[in-house]
Amino acid sequence: MIQRAALGVVAKAIPWRGIAVAGAGLCLFAAGWTAQGWRMGEQLAALTTARAQSDLTVANQALADLRAASTTIRTKADEFAGIQTTLGAKLDAIRRDLKNAPQLPADCRPDDFRMRLLSDAVEAAKQAAAAR
Repeated sequence: MIQRAALGVVAKAIPWRGIAVAGAGLCLFAAGWTAQGWRMGEQLAALTTARAQSDLTVANQALADLRAASTTIRTKADEFAGIQTTLGAKLDAIRRDLKNAPQLPADCRPDDFRMRLLSDAVEAAKQAAAAR
C-alpha cells in the first residue's frame, strides 16, 4: 500500500499534460518535416527533369552541328580529291613534256613550246593555290 501511495505521488508529480503537449508537438513537427521533404523532393525532381531536357536539347543541337560539319568536310574532301587527281595528271604531263623536250644551248632563249609548258605549269600552280 505504501508503494502504491508512493507511485501515486510520483505520478501526480510528473507533468503528464506537458509531456502530452510536447509529444503532440513533436509528432506535428515530424509530420511537417516529412511533408516539407516530400515537397522539396518534388521540386528537386522537377528541376532535374528541366535540366535533363535542357541538356538533351543542347546535345541534339551539338549533334546537328556535327552532322553539318561532317557533311561539309566530306564535300570539301571530295572536291579536293577531284582537284588533286586532275592537277596530278596535269603536272605529270608537264613533267613528261619538259623531260622529253630537247635541251637548249647555253646562250639561247626558250622557244614557244617551252614557254607554253612553263606557262601551263604556272597556271596549274595557280589553280592549286586557288583550290586551297
